[in-house]
Amino acid sequence: MWFFNLQRRKPDRLGPRKRLLRDLLLLLTLTIGSLLVAVFIAGETLRDQLAQEQLQGLAQKTSEDLTGFLQNPENNLRIAQGWGKGGDLDLGDTAGLVNRFIPVLENLAKVSALVLADSKGHSFYLTREESGWLSRQLDEQGNAVWQRWSGPGMPIEERRGQESYDPRSRPWFKGALETEDASAVFWTHPYLFFTERTAGITGAVRFQRPGEPGRDYVLGMDLPLRDILHALSQLRVGERGAAFITEANGAVLLPPVATDDEDPSLLASLSPEQLDVGPVFDAAKAWLDAGRPAHQPITFRSGTWWAWLQPLGDPDKGLWLGITIPEWDFLGALKNGWILVITVGVLALIAGLIVTLLLTRHYGRQFKALPSLTDHPAEFEERVLMLIRYGESPNLEFKSTLRTNLKTGKTGKEIELAWLKSVVGFLNTDGGILLIGVNDEGEVIGIAADQFENDDKCLLHFKNLINQHIGAEFNKYLHAEIRPVSGKTVVAVVCEKAREPAFLLAGGNEEFHIRSGPSSIKLTPRQMLQYLSVH
Repeated sequence: MWFFNLQRRKPDRLGPRKRLLRDLLLLLTLTIGSLLVAVFIAGETLRDQLAQEQLQGLAQKTSEDLTGFLQNPENNLRIAQGWGKGGDLDLGDTAGLVNRFIPVLENLAKVSALVLADSKGHSFYLTREESGWLSRQLDEQGNAVWQRWSGPGMPIEERRGQESYDPRSRPWFKGALETEDASAVFWTHPYLFFTERTAGITGAVRFQRPGEPGRDYVLGMDLPLRDILHALSQLRVGERGAAFITEANGAVLLPPVATDDEDPSLLASLSPEQLDVGPVFDAAKAWLDAGRPAHQPITFRSGTWWAWLQPLGDPDKGLWLGITIPEWDFLGALKNGWILVITVGVLALIAGLIVTLLLTRHYGRQFKALPSLTDHPAEFEERVLMLIRYGESPNLEFKSTLRTNLKTGKTGKEIELAWLKSVVGFLNTDGGILLIGVNDEGEVIGIAADQFENDDKCLLHFKNLINQHIGAEFNKYLHAEIRPVSGKTVVAVVCEKAREPAFLLAGGNEEFHIRSGPSSIKLTPRQMLQYLSVH
């Protein structure tokens, strides 16, 4: 056999330059290998200990900051609970409740509404309006009395009607009654407020009035999710870390992020890259895989990122506060523990830095994250439902159908142009996600009404409309997928921000659209020139 014939080896035909390169690579490999061994032996234990101390300190500070945001509503709920136990809160006295709680809400800018209800189905609701205050008194038959107030003791107008609302079925009412500690404040999972139709959480307490045994009362305060997430985004976690809130099942509530230095206040980013590969989602997945540990460091992404989670309430039913941070952000605090390693491997670090720079330069051009919700059907459905919970935003829009007018049951060009405007708006702004088969209320209705023979025909119709009304050259920025969600077919379109302006050809005219809030708006030629000059 040829591999036994050691006497007939071919001569070394490598030139001097190639031999030098080979030897340098071997030397570099041995040096870096020695460094890695030294790092592992000398620093692994110290690294883990100091990392845990750093994470615990950051998590404690983040928890204190967020707790401070919730502390004022909790304190006022406990005070109002004392009023209720003393018999000072009468559901039948609307004027008295308004006079008592308007001053309370005036000092709680983040609380959008207050609600008081009893176990018989009576309820009182108070919320802000631009011109004053709005109250609603409701009995168990659904008879509602709405009143507007300019201030305590100053009613403006009144109207009566029917309301299909039972407070006893709401999560804040049931949760407060099920809480074992009667003095504790119960915080709900994020849900959709009945009257405001926005997502948020409610803090609630229960009590009984004197002389009314068996009749339970629950008082709640609503905090919109956008305000909580905005407060969360203001919390600093190192240089590049992030704070987030997740439910016990790992469903992450996205905090707002800054998209540029000039506009640091944009709300929740739903860009495909962050949705698909963001460290927050990786941290939540690593936490679930580790068995949902509390107050313990978790490492993921091959040890380059760390996470720490702790419950904000009931570990099995409540929310969890988490932080995630790249290891490099707190290596500054660990540098004293690495002096020996750095001294021994300084030459290897220089060589490794050169190789790293070369590899970064070589491969940096090749890595480009292609936006995609996910390739896994179950995970796709979970993330689409998560998006729907957030509601429409500058980066997310719902459309019921691709081409069919649900009122007439017939195909209509106005339906197609409606979602095409959204696509153009995403292309011209910061990108986003279009969900077709979801109505304005966030209900998954599917695209069965469009009556496509199959998914391929649906995607072909989508592509033809893009080519006809926007241009084939913009297809590279669009990624459409058809998948089942809640048993119905949904089209998810991920739109990247285009490098060139996109126009909608409609009725022989070219229209320029951008995203403004949860909708797309058409700009005049003058407005378009101004917009393009600064973007």
